[in-house]
This record gives sequence, C-alpha cells and structure tokens, in this order.
Amino acid sequence: MHPALQFALACFFAIFPIVNPFSAAALLVALTPGESSRRRTEQARRAVYFMTGIMLVSFAAGSYILNFFSISQPALVLAAGTLVCRSGWNAITGADRLTPAQRQEGITKVDISLTPLGMPMLAGPGTISVVIGLSSEARGVWLNAAAISAMLAVSAASYAVLAAAPAVVRVLGQTGQAALSKVMGLIILCVGIQFVINGLRVLSPQMFPPGMP
Repeated sequence: MHPALQFALACFFAIFPIVNPFSAAALLVALTPGESSRRRTEQARRAVYFMTGIMLVSFAAGSYILNFFSISQPALVLAAGTLVCRSGWNAITGADRLTPAQRQEGITKVDISLTPLGMPMLAGPGTISVVIGLSSEARGVWLNAAAISAMLAVSAASYAVLAAAPAVVRVLGQTGQAALSKVMGLIILCVGIQFVINGLRVLSPQMFPPGMP
C-alpha cells in the first residue's frame, strides 16, 4: 500500500471516532424539536463547514503553534494521547460530551450550527488535539495531502450522517446509540493509547523493541 494512502486511512480512523457524528445526530434531533427537515439539514451543513474549518486551521497552524510555544513533538503526542484517552473513557462510561449548561443553551438557541454542534460536539478538544498531532507527523506534500483528504472524507461522512439524523436516531434507538457510543469509545481509547506509546517511543526508544507497532 502506498504510504500516502496508508497515512490517509490512519488519519481517517483516528479522527472519525472522535468526531462521532452518530452522537451529534442524536444531539441535532434533540435540540431542534419541531424544525423542518430543510432547516435541520441547513444546520447540519453549517456545523460541518465549521468543523472542517476548525480542523484545517488546526492542521495548518499546528507546527507554528508548537514552534511558538517551544513544544516538542513527544510532549504534544503525549498530551493529545492523554486527552483522547479521556474522551474515549468518557464515551465508554456514558459521560455526556456537553456540560448541562451547554445543552441548556443549545435548547434555547435559534442556530446551533457553530455551538454546541460544530464545536465542541464535532470539533472538540480531542479532535483538535489529534489533528495537531497528525500535522506534526505529516512530512512532505503527499502526506499533507493525504491528511487533508482524510479530514475532508470525515466531513463528508459526518454530513451524510447528520443530514439523515432523524432516520439514524430512529434506526439506532437508545440501545443502539449506547452500544455504538461504547464501540466508538473503545476505538478512541485505543487511538489515545497508541499516541501515548508513540510519544514514549520517541522519548525512550529502548522501552520498545524495534518490531513493536
């Protein structure tokens, strides 16, 4: 497999579970009672635009942020891994991704596309951390193009889920949503642990044998 394609797939599967548009679909339905399907689809499209913009800006500015604050790559990877692990654990244990204040604000807002749907639901701290972490690993034109393509693919998949939010929520039901959330949480937790391993490998190569992934 071409390294760029392999990196693109790795980026997609690192970002998509953290974005978790299935949870966002349930939130969209809950916060837009009585809205027309056209209005709900418009909110979903705007939220995905905001999410895409946040990811692309984070990716483009990642190296500059690291250099400005003199943050080493291992420090970033370890911090991102810790934050992603926390997000995965919260998903597994069923913790709400929004605070009660954020959820209450969303109920009373006319436009929820930027907050709380676009951020922090879709592009929260975990997503931003992973994107910045990936920006430090993308070296060369092909890998940068692969990472950007993966982010756009995540955005397209997220919009497809959000555009069909009522049907998704109806098909999954409460039990399906809970089960899918736990599966996504496990994947997120694995991604976070891999980030931590990558950071420790750079700090202390002797801790890991050469053949260890």
